[in-house]
Amino acid sequence: MSAPAPGRIPSSLFQRSVRGAQIITLTTVASALAQLASQVILMRIMSPEDFGAAAYIVVIIGTFKLFTSLQPARIIIQRPGNVERIADCAFATELCLSGLAFVAAVLLAGPIMRGTHEWFFERELQVAAAGLLAGPFLLPKVLMEKRLDFLRSSLVTFTEVVVAIGVQIVLALAGMRLWALILGTLAGQVGSALLAWIMAPYRPSARFDRAVIREIAMFGLPLAAGGALAYFYWSVDGVIVKLILGTAALGFYSKAFRLPHYGFRIQTALSTMVYPAFSSIRDKEHLCRAYGHAIRYSSYLLLLPVAMVIACGTEIVVALFGPKWLPITIPFKIFMVLVAIRGTFNHWVDLYISRGRTRLVTLLSAVNAMCIVSLGYAGVRAAGIIGMASAVFLTICSTILVAVLIVHREYPVRFWSLLRPAVLSAGSSAILGFACRPLFPPLSFGLALDLAFMSAVYAAGLFALDRDNVRTLWGAAWERFGSR
Repeated sequence: MSAPAPGRIPSSLFQRSVRGAQIITLTTVASALAQLASQVILMRIMSPEDFGAAAYIVVIIGTFKLFTSLQPARIIIQRPGNVERIADCAFATELCLSGLAFVAAVLLAGPIMRGTHEWFFERELQVAAAGLLAGPFLLPKVLMEKRLDFLRSSLVTFTEVVVAIGVQIVLALAGMRLWALILGTLAGQVGSALLAWIMAPYRPSARFDRAVIREIAMFGLPLAAGGALAYFYWSVDGVIVKLILGTAALGFYSKAFRLPHYGFRIQTALSTMVYPAFSSIRDKEHLCRAYGHAIRYSSYLLLLPVAMVIACGTEIVVALFGPKWLPITIPFKIFMVLVAIRGTFNHWVDLYISRGRTRLVTLLSAVNAMCIVSLGYAGVRAAGIIGMASAVFLTICSTILVAVLIVHREYPVRFWSLLRPAVLSAGSSAILGFACRPLFPPLSFGLALDLAFMSAVYAAGLFALDRDNVRTLWGAAWERFGSR
């Protein structure tokens, strides 16, 4: 068999990666739309205070979750060949750590809530802590991703979303409010863990091997440290908002942050495909080309929602969630732009970690944490939740710029060539959508027509400016279906 042409990714890997991207994109978009639809229902039933309390509990549980894992997923995917022994040791380690974290969360729930004057949420926090025990049973999902079996791994993720949404809506309609959010989330975690275990290509068994656990820890602890710092700077903003402005303000801020980040799940999901693909590539030129494909494909998916929110953000908030949620409009727009920037450029993280290099990720996470605490506190004092959103935006965009420039020295790609079709198409879509808004009927029907018009403009622009790549991506993605 002849070697692949210089500058091109091996065709078999490219085809499998693009097919994986198509599966992941479809399931992630379906999940995001389902979650958005559930938020339309829940945000009309429940108050900002309910969502603020739930967001605060999530932050606390997430803090305990940091101590439940040595981050074995990356080393399992990166290591070639049979990794069952690594999976067994990782499973045993995570079982112990998750159990200890659960016990600690239950015992410390009272002191934590009393210390922050939220003593009446102690029982809710203890119940939510049960979700910590589901983590080890999701390890088979990592093995699916290593085998590039993205259909099954995406099904596990989609199951968590569907189960959580169903339980939350039923319980919210029954008047359970905060309990609906907590029990729904817990049901989704349990459901996805059960499905992953049932469909597992290999079910890990608890096994302790000091050498293997040491290997996992040496690779995973820098990632865990970076993850902890990342979690800190993505959570401390909400804590600052709550402590200064109160629970209701945290409810507004959490929705302004979380709604756009349903779109970021596209990037997170694509990372499950991109990282194994990057890890499989040994040639630097091929890796640069794959890195460019990831940036291009992400920009295709993420810039249209930005155009829609910039042009019609106020109308979208009122039509979907009601006028009581108008305070989220400006932070909502800020975070939507941030999601597009992060989602498009964050593939540098997968690129670096696939080469076994984790220090830059940890360093930039530390910088983000320090900047968000200082700028965020000043921002909240000066401009409320808009000030906090602006501080987060400036911090994250600055560190992304630094990271991309550093990576560009070793793995150069032509950014404007990759981004030009999506940027120009999104810009045209936003301008025409805003200009033509008065021509459409009022209320929700007119907004739907305007958004459909913007989507058509965006799709036409992409096809006109980047016809060959659009055909290549989607043609490869649908090839296996057409051959059946």
